[in-house]
Amino acid sequence: MKFRRGRERIIAALGALALISCLASPARAQAQYDDGQAHPLRMLAYLVAPAGYLAEWLVTRPLFRVVSQEDNAPIFSYTPQGGFDYETYEEGLSTGVTFESPYRVMQQNGTP
Repeated sequence: MKFRRGRERIIAALGALALISCLASPARAQAQYDDGQAHPLRMLAYLVAPAGYLAEWLVTRPLFRVVSQEDNAPIFSYTPQGGFDYETYEEGLSTGVTFESPYRVMQQNGTP
């Protein structure tokens, strides 16, 4: 009787494993590998980045939420900053640098 329960659990576990392996998609890299990915500091960054991400979401964002409340803003000397307006952004037109090609300067009319 004891062997039958153990056997049923093993069969159920193998069935679950087979189902999971059939539904899983193959793991692929998101980008092309180069030697810069093997630098020891890059490996360290892979380990530290999740801690920074958690610190941002668990510490700084809730703190910002408290500080930026309208009632609390004078206490913490918080001043809201204006957002970035994409519709009136004209730096590319004034400097000759475009968003599409940031490393190539646009030619002005009449200039070679």
